[in-house]
Amino acid sequence: MLQFSALLLALAGVGLAGYAWLAEGTGVTGTPGALLALIGAVAALAGLAILARTPLTDRHRRLVLALSVLAALLTAVAGWFLMQDALAIVMALLGLSILVIAARPLRRTAVR
Repeated sequence: MLQFSALLLALAGVGLAGYAWLAEGTGVTGTPGALLALIGAVAALAGLAILARTPLTDRHRRLVLALSVLAALLTAVAGWFLMQDALAIVMALLGLSILVIAARPLRRTAVR
């Protein structure tokens, strides 16, 4: 359930970053900073999707988690610099939820 809510936060971050980059009147429409925030949000979403759907070794799981947290938190900082408060809050919450996911023990299931 926690991974699902993190995926929803990541989707919201992609939506907010895309809106900031594409919509007129945001003050950052078409700027490189808004594009980088969109790329960071997509990277965090991709990391969560990889974690949710791909069986990884422990080493690769830690690497994907670390890169996803880094992408989420750097995108939160970018949202703050771009004065997109909703994006900054959503991505900061995403970074925290990824850390909570990382702290939980990995569920092992039998392969049939």
